[in-house]
Amino acid sequence: MNKILVVGYPGAGKGTQAKFLKEFELAHISTGDVIRTSINPKIIKYRDEDYSKGELLSDKLIFEIIRKEISNLPKDTKGYILDGAVRTLAQAKYAKYHQMVDKVIFFEISKETAIKRLLDRHEGRTDDTPKAIEHRFEEYKEKTKPILDYLKENFEFYTIDAEPTVQEIRLEVLKVLNLN
Repeated sequence: MNKILVVGYPGAGKGTQAKFLKEFELAHISTGDVIRTSINPKIIKYRDEDYSKGELLSDKLIFEIIRKEISNLPKDTKGYILDGAVRTLAQAKYAKYHQMVDKVIFFEISKETAIKRLLDRHEGRTDDTPKAIEHRFEEYKEKTKPILDYLKENFEFYTIDAEPTVQEIRLEVLKVLNLN
C-alpha cells in the first residue's frame, strides 16, 4: 500500500495534485477538507474562529481524524495521500512510529506565488483571507518547515518544483511515484 505525505506552503498545489492521484486508486485524505465539511462537533471540538484565523489543530486531534479516515477506506484502495496531516515534529515522529507514511513529496514554491494562488482560488474558504493566509504562513515557517530535515532522513523524500503549471507538476508527481 502506498502511504504518501504531501507537504509545502499553503497554496503549493498539494491538494490539487492529490486529487489527480485518485485515478490510481489512491485516496486523498485532506485534514482541511475533513475539518471544513464533516466535523462532528461531539467528537471534534474545534472553533470556527480558530480555523478562520489559520490555526492548526492539536496533534492528538489530527491523528484522530487521520486514523478514522484510514479505517474507513475501501478495502481495494491501493493507498492514500495525506494532505495537511503532518505539520509538526511530533506529528512526523508519530507518523513514522505508526508507519503511516512511506514517501514524502515536498512541493517547493515561493511565498509570493503561493499567496497569489490562495487569493485567486475563490473557494469561499474562511482561511483564505489575507490575514489568515499570513498567519498560515507563519505557522508553516515556525512548525512545518523545521521538520523537512526529519522527513528527508526518515522517509523516501522527493522535492518537486511547484512553480510551473498544474499539468507540468502532475507529470513530475507521476514520475516520482512511478505511475507514468
